[in-house]
Amino acid sequence: MSKTDILSVMTRIKGASALDRETLAAAEIVVRRVFPTLPAPSKVALEPVEEVLHLVDLALPGWTIQLTGKAREPDGHWRCSLRETRGSDEDEVVGVGTGPAVALALLEALLDVAQQKDLS
Repeated sequence: MSKTDILSVMTRIKGASALDRETLAAAEIVVRRVFPTLPAPSKVALEPVEEVLHLVDLALPGWTIQLTGKAREPDGHWRCSLRETRGSDEDEVVGVGTGPAVALALLEALLDVAQQKDLS
């Protein structure tokens, strides 16, 4: 796997107005390559935001999720950051994502972390 794979999925997210199942599946594949010890995916179909939160929880247990934004249907303005500690400027890796939907911002932040942690 390469950073190119992660960037490809991030590009799909940037162009989306909502998170579709195909993009979520592609993102899960690249996240699982960076975090190979993740448990098998749940067989229960969840809403996209819940699925992404579950994936973040599995990949980054104990990390802080900060979500801010303006809810404006159909195009909100959301910003998400993922960090190992709450508010510390000393974190080596901070994932950042933005998007018109919460799920997109959260998934982009997770992919940003994956890109930084990818050693290939």
